[in-house]
Amino acid sequence: MAALNWKLLTAFESVARHRNFTRAAREMNVQQPAISRRVAELEAELGVKLLKRTRPFATLTREGEVLYRALAGGIMQVSGALEQVRQRPDQSCVSVNTTIGFASCYLMKRLPEFRAMHPNISIELISRDQNDAYDTDTDVVIAFNHPDRLPGTRKVLIFHESMVAVAKPALAASIGDDLEALAQQNLLCLTMGIHGNDWATFFDGTGISVQPPTTDQKFTSFMVYLQAALNGDGVILGWETLLQDHFDLGQLAPITDRRIETLRGYFGCLMPRASDKPSAVTFLDWVSA
Repeated sequence: MAALNWKLLTAFESVARHRNFTRAAREMNVQQPAISRRVAELEAELGVKLLKRTRPFATLTREGEVLYRALAGGIMQVSGALEQVRQRPDQSCVSVNTTIGFASCYLMKRLPEFRAMHPNISIELISRDQNDAYDTDTDVVIAFNHPDRLPGTRKVLIFHESMVAVAKPALAASIGDDLEALAQQNLLCLTMGIHGNDWATFFDGTGISVQPPTTDQKFTSFMVYLQAALNGDGVILGWETLLQDHFDLGQLAPITDRRIETLRGYFGCLMPRASDKPSAVTFLDWVSA
């Protein structure tokens, strides 16, 4: 019996349950002759007749009754188990949706630490250039915003915004702590989402106003915006924690001592589908620590 084809057994069970080949074929989404062939093949394997092909209903033989009683409950149990498996994702895999900027500048360098601490948990990293259209079909969303504008059943702070003007070290040194001189530089602007007024926020209260950005100064991708600063094309506004590695490597440097702290920041959000998933909670606790 162990060598019998599951396809043959399920075909017979469907015909036996419906007592009809046509209905069984419709249920299994095949043509009626295919069902008939499968049942015939099963009978040949067993060496007995299982069904009497009468009209309008097929009739089970004694051997057919014995096999049907054995199969009926088992197939229902297997079908239920398969449905449960389909609906329940792998509990050891955590899908994390975040921006390319956060993944590249912050998360990727730290993930080996998490994997060393939790070798039985795997991380599926889903990244995009912008993270405004939050993907609900994921376990954890990491996004930059005000916390009350973010999704999820639980939201934890990873780090608050500390906005700082940033450029290549030589340019930063030439400006020093002079805000007036800073305002005269080529100020590059991240225009996506909630970042459109960041320079106005940075200079708020100083009495210094900045001109609206030209087309050449506008960027909709954080990674291209960051690369422009690395190329020496101008000054950007960044987040101190996010860019710390670039400071440590001497690729970029803060300009002036001015820091703007806001209620915005990077938050990890536990999505509804992962509310009872321990591995997702473990990741969220780690990334916010």
